[in-house]
Amino acid sequence: MAHFAPTFSVLGDSISTFQGFCPVGAEHYAPDTGAATGVCTVEDTWWMQVIRGLGGRFLSNQSISGTTISPAGTMGGFSPKRLRALAVEGQGPEHILLYAGLNDANFGIPLDVFAREYGNLLATLGEYYPQAQVHCGTLVLGAIPGTVNSMSCFVQRLLPYNEAIRAAVAQAGCHLVDLAATGQRYDALDAFHPNGNGMAQLARLWLGEMGTVSPAQG
Repeated sequence: MAHFAPTFSVLGDSISTFQGFCPVGAEHYAPDTGAATGVCTVEDTWWMQVIRGLGGRFLSNQSISGTTISPAGTMGGFSPKRLRALAVEGQGPEHILLYAGLNDANFGIPLDVFAREYGNLLATLGEYYPQAQVHCGTLVLGAIPGTVNSMSCFVQRLLPYNEAIRAAVAQAGCHLVDLAATGQRYDALDAFHPNGNGMAQLARLWLGEMGTVSPAQG
C-alpha cells in the first residue's frame, strides 16, 4: 500500500500570505520586500515551515490581507468561491491550516458576530471537505524586538475571541491549535506581522501544538 505526503491548504489573512502563493494582489509578503521583512521566500513563511515540518505537500493558499472571519469586516469574510479554491484540480486538501481573527478583534467586530461566523466557517469547510482535518489556531500577538510596547491591552482584547474559537472548534469537532495557551509571542514588524525570525517562532508554536499528522494511504 503506497504512502503519500499529506496535502495542506491554508486559510488566513496577511500573516499567511506570500506573493505567487495566494490570490493575486492579496499579499503582504513578497520577494522584493524580503530585505525589509526578513521573509524572502515562501520557505520563510510560518505555514510552509509547518507543512515541511509535518512532511506535507502544499496545495493551495487562500489568505488575503485585511480579511476577517466576519463578512462585516472591511475585506469581508471567506466567500464560497474562496473556500472552494482550497482544492486544486478537483483534489481537496487533507489538512487545512486556519489562522484568522486578529483583524476581527482589531476592527472591533462584535464578539457574538465573530463567534457565529467562525462556527459558520467551520461548518462550511466541513461540508466542502468532509475528509479534511481543519487545524484552527488561537490568536497570538507579535512583539517588536527591542521595544517596551507590549500592547498588553490588545492581548487582553484577544481573550474572548480565543474563547469563541475554542468553543466553535469543539462544537465542529475540528483540531484546536491553542497557540494562545502557550503564552508566547513572536518577533514582529509592527506587533502583528512576523519578521523572518517571528515566522520561525510562529511555525514552532504551530508544530508544538499540532503534534503529527497521518499521510494518505492508497
